[in-house]
Amino acid sequence: MTSAKHDAGRRGTRKYEAIRQELRSRILSGRYEPGDPMPERVIAEELAVSRVPVREALSQLERDGLVTIAAKRGAQVRRFSAENMQSLYEAREALEGMAARLAAERVDDAYLAPFIVQFEGLVDGAIRMDPAEESELGNDFHDAVIKGSRNATVIELTSTIHDRVRLCRRLTYGHASPSGARRAAEEHLTIARAISRGDPGGAEHAMRTHVSSWARFLRSHLAGDSPQPSTTPSGAERQLSQ
Repeated sequence: MTSAKHDAGRRGTRKYEAIRQELRSRILSGRYEPGDPMPERVIAEELAVSRVPVREALSQLERDGLVTIAAKRGAQVRRFSAENMQSLYEAREALEGMAARLAAERVDDAYLAPFIVQFEGLVDGAIRMDPAEESELGNDFHDAVIKGSRNATVIELTSTIHDRVRLCRRLTYGHASPSGARRAAEEHLTIARAISRGDPGGAEHAMRTHVSSWARFLRSHLAGDSPQPSTTPSGAERQLSQ
C-alpha cells in the first residue's frame, strides 16, 4: 500500500512538473505576455488534466517570479514595474559582473569563440536573426559567462533569478529597434573579447555597462517611454575596436 502511494505521488509530481515546464515555456517564448490571464480551468481543459496539478504548477511559477496570483483575479503572467526591474537588474549587474570577471580569469581563449564569431557576424551584417533568435543567443551567451565563472555560489544565486531575467531580456529584444539590437551584439562582443583575452577588469566593466544600459531602456519602456540604450560610448564600448 505504501509503495502504491509512493508511486502515485511520483506520478503526480511528474505531471505537475510537466505542466510547470509547459507553462514556463509559453511565458518565456512569448506565447503568454505579461498581464495575460492564466485561468486554471482553461489550462486544465487544454492540457486534459485536473485543476490540482495546474494549481500546483502556477504556485511554483509564482515562486519563480513569472506569475502573480490574486484572490479574485486568479493567475496572470507577471508584469514588471520600474521598481521591480531596478531591483532585479541591480542584482543581475552585480552577479553577472562578477561572473564575467571570474570567467576572464578561469576560461581559455577558445571558450567563447563560437559566440564571438556570431556576434561579429551580427555587427557587420553577415548574419541576420529575428528578435527571438537574438534573444536566445543572448541568453546562451550570458549562461555561458555565468558557467565560465566556475563559482558554484555565483551560479546558484543567478539561477534564482534566471527565469525572470530571461523574460525581461525577451521583452527587451521585442521592443528594441534594429540599431538597438546591433548595439546589444556589440556589447556582447566587447564582453566576450575581454573574457577571451583574460582581462578581468575589462570584462566586469563591460558586463556591468551592458546590464545597466539595458536596464535603463527597459525601465523607460515600462514607464511608457521607449528610448534606445544610451549611445554615449562607455569605456567598455571603446574597447570594441581593440
